[in-house]
Amino acid sequence: MEKMKKLFTLLLTAGIAVGAYAQEKVSIKQTEANKVAVMVDEAANETLTLKITDASGDVVLRNRIAQGQTFAQSYNLEGMPVGIYTVSLTGQGGILTSARVENTVAMDQEVFSRVSKVDENSYRLVVSSLDAKDVQVKIYDGGELIHTETVDNPQGLHKIFTVNRPSVDGVSFKVETASGFETYVAGE
Repeated sequence: MEKMKKLFTLLLTAGIAVGAYAQEKVSIKQTEANKVAVMVDEAANETLTLKITDASGDVVLRNRIAQGQTFAQSYNLEGMPVGIYTVSLTGQGGILTSARVENTVAMDQEVFSRVSKVDENSYRLVVSSLDAKDVQVKIYDGGELIHTETVDNPQGLHKIFTVNRPSVDGVSFKVETASGFETYVAGE
């Protein structure tokens, strides 16, 4: 019985140490009234999931961080409704860290969209829509339409697109809805 207690105490202590260690590697901080920064300081030893949920618990953005990657990304909530959002980073063992952030910038668009350049030919597109239906993404290489896709997932779209030999005019993404909303987003 004494050996069982020692083993249980050792496992509990190791679990607490690993949890504390994981907390030091990841951070979520609100940097401005409508921006939040998420960082994973060391290469993740497992696949992680970043989720931003609204006050109702609906997922407005989901991002996957592959095992072995470090990660630093700023998320702009400006296009989202004013309110409280929960940003959480989870692994196989559950939530590593989470934070509540408040977006105080009024929503002026139906759809939140962001593009970031992954490498010379690849672009990460994130599209989230709380209310808009029939959201469509069009990708242009220079002035030529090269791809059209309908966002039919209620949690939005998070996808990496690769454009072979992009033109010197660059790649642009157009996001539009059936109600007439449209915006162009370009790689950062």
